Amino acid sequence: MCIWAVNVLKTSMDAIQFGKWMSERRRKRGWSSQRALVETIRQDHFLKDVRISEDFLARLEAGRLAYPFRGYVRWQVLALAWLLCSTPREVQAYLQAASLKDLSAEEHEWVQQLYAHVSRQAVAAIELLPVRPQRLVGQETLVQEVLNQLCTLEHGVCALTGMPGVGKSALASEVLHRLVADGYSRIFHHGIITISCKGRRGTQGLLSLLHEVISILLPAQEQRPLEQSDSSLAFWLDRMETHLASVIDRVRVLLMDKSILFLLDDLDAQFPLRTALDALLGSTRRNTVHSTGQRRSVTRHVVLTTSRHIPSPALVNYHHHVQPLLHTDACALFHTLTASMTAATPLKLDEEQEQAVGQICQTVGYLPLTIELVANAVAVRGIPLDLLATNAAFDPFHPLLDNSGELGALFEQAFSNIGHEQHKHFALLSLLGPQAFSLEAAAALFQHEKWGEESTSFEPISRSVSARTGRSTTTELERPSEPGSHRNSTPELTRLDNPYVPFQTLTSTALELGYLVNDSLLERVTTEAAESHNNQQQYMLHPLLYAYARNCVQRLPARYLDSIWSNFQAYMACLYR
Repeated sequence: MCIWAVNVLKTSMDAIQFGKWMSERRRKRGWSSQRALVETIRQDHFLKDVRISEDFLARLEAGRLAYPFRGYVRWQVLALAWLLCSTPREVQAYLQAASLKDLSAEEHEWVQQLYAHVSRQAVAAIELLPVRPQRLVGQETLVQEVLNQLCTLEHGVCALTGMPGVGKSALASEVLHRLVADGYSRIFHHGIITISCKGRRGTQGLLSLLHEVISILLPAQEQRPLEQSDSSLAFWLDRMETHLASVIDRVRVLLMDKSILFLLDDLDAQFPLRTALDALLGSTRRNTVHSTGQRRSVTRHVVLTTSRHIPSPALVNYHHHVQPLLHTDACALFHTLTASMTAATPLKLDEEQEQAVGQICQTVGYLPLTIELVANAVAVRGIPLDLLATNAAFDPFHPLLDNSGELGALFEQAFSNIGHEQHKHFALLSLLGPQAFSLEAAAALFQHEKWGEESTSFEPISRSVSARTGRSTTTELERPSEPGSHRNSTPELTRLDNPYVPFQTLTSTALELGYLVNDSLLERVTTEAAESHNNQQQYMLHPLLYAYARNCVQRLPARYLDSIWSNFQAYMACLYR
């Protein structure tokens, strides 16, 4: 116990002695004047509504207020402990010095909040932050918007989604570092915790995340290692649900009365986000106000997520679908990157080369990651801009641009959760070209697809579409008796409000395209653009996704593609005859 607290416990106080003691305590806590303390009180979220003025402090420290204190003066003196005490022992000494005995129920509740407050101060806040991006061009408005939402949100989720390479994780990282740099991290008293969710799927992925949260929040000496039987496979298979429930309860207890921001980075579509939020958000208390106007401490449990998969609107408070950069921002990022890479001899581009830069940025779809690869190819590897522009237009995944294979691996990973047949259907969408296409056009393309040995040309993907829904999303079509029987024949179509496509095929196609949209692998065209197509639902592939689909379709047998294309042309002829 500190010396001033010991002296208080041994000394009988009166108004003058308490005033002198308060003056000394104020100076030791860093406020050289009464005015400085009052300014701090006015800026404090929990004390600004308490009417503490310089005149009140002057009379209190001069011993001119009746002691023991009564009425609202008693509440004001009690409120000052919020700033003048930093440990539970100091709170105890303060209450004795101020003769604050026989507490009412409301006063007792406030004192408990005070003890919780000083206990939080005694524990160092956790700051597990991701690496801050060195530059973030063209996203300042979105960064500020997310920052404001996190600061005002007391309980809930803010989700950042978007296609591969659009910069979701970089944006989230910048937001967290701004929180700390601008002093907003004090809103989350106990810290900011970043957890990578890459590869975490299903119940086991959720358990691994919750155990990581527990290991971060619990001191090492309090962590209980798993018993020998707990680590056995039989335990995990037989007791999974029971164990998960107990882990969720444990996380809730650890988060009680804490204010924490979680960043769940790179969430998988198969990660059980709803159950995770049940643990991370399930123990928050709402802000309340005493009858005297004094605010109680509020706890905050906020989760920021990044993912390609768009979560259910019921789970999130705010959702931002991160878009590629604007043309000017993309070109500015290229020049910024090349300038930093060639500081000794800055690149000087003529008008023709500037046009090549704009052409390349457009070809790669204005994605930050691809522009970084372009800058590296030009400034570090010395690839001529005109050669790079021509090659990128032909194949953005060519080693001339993506020499390390980073871009290709990112897109392959994005499709690792897509079923084998749906992956093949995605590849077939490239036959419709880079422009917008309708649901009916995609259904017609899939309608007379031949099944059999040709489909084995794709390597199996880890998860089928039916695993998501519990039912098949494609319709089994009869294989023609002869391999070439459909080549020159007109498909037999069922009329459905024009165009002629079987209802069952439309249904399965709409389901597949919906999954691709939900995973940020396909874009829905805006309503305004769709109006020019007779209000039909329109879709479009991002330039890089179109290039990826084109590369995938080249791995399919030519005879197989020729058959599909022939039938599609027959459909178009039937539609527009």
